Amino acid sequence: MIEILILAIILLISISVHEFAHAWVSYKLWDPTPKYQWRLTLNPIAHIDPIGFLMIFIIHFGWWRPVEVNPRYYKNPLLWELIVALAGPFSNLLLAFFWTFLLVLLIKFFWMKIFYFWDLTFEWFLYKFFYLFSLINVGLAIFNLLPFPPLDWYRLIKYFFPRVWVWIDKNLFYLSLGFLLLLFLPGTWDVIKSIVVAVSKEVFNIFYVFWTMILL
Repeated sequence: MIEILILAIILLISISVHEFAHAWVSYKLWDPTPKYQWRLTLNPIAHIDPIGFLMIFIIHFGWWRPVEVNPRYYKNPLLWELIVALAGPFSNLLLAFFWTFLLVLLIKFFWMKIFYFWDLTFEWFLYKFFYLFSLINVGLAIFNLLPFPPLDWYRLIKYFFPRVWVWIDKNLFYLSLGFLLLLFLPGTWDVIKSIVVAVSKEVFNIFYVFWTMILL
């Protein structure tokens, strides 16, 4: 129950920051849509889909309320829409980078209590929280960089392959539904998850080594 609570807190914070980043960047690029829809907030209530959030703990895959934007307000629609899409994953990487700093800082000052006393000390819980927070945020960023709708990175196709995008835009609902159904095929989600976890651990290790070289 404690691990589930830790995971829920991490996801509430991480998803809220992810969606807020989309909304804030779009608003700064002159699109008022996120403001009208009350998405310029870090309040999880504005971003979380209750059923999608619950599914994370039941089937290990879920969803949340996407931020709606209107590219007609952008001076450079193709480029600015891509920037807005990448703002979410980038915010998760920034979170992971910062929390890895806190993790290394914790190890520096409390490493004996963390690694020599496994009696569920407060320092051990902090270590667990900081580690999972960093790793999960990297995982969210990596997963959203998969080039499939409705994930963020698929908008890269719109920027570099506009003709292909015309077909994608017409069939966006079916492509998104097809991707979600693909995840439920036996073994498919396990393969994708294993790849995301492997890449996430490598990125986390880069952050960890960077802060270790500076702080330890």
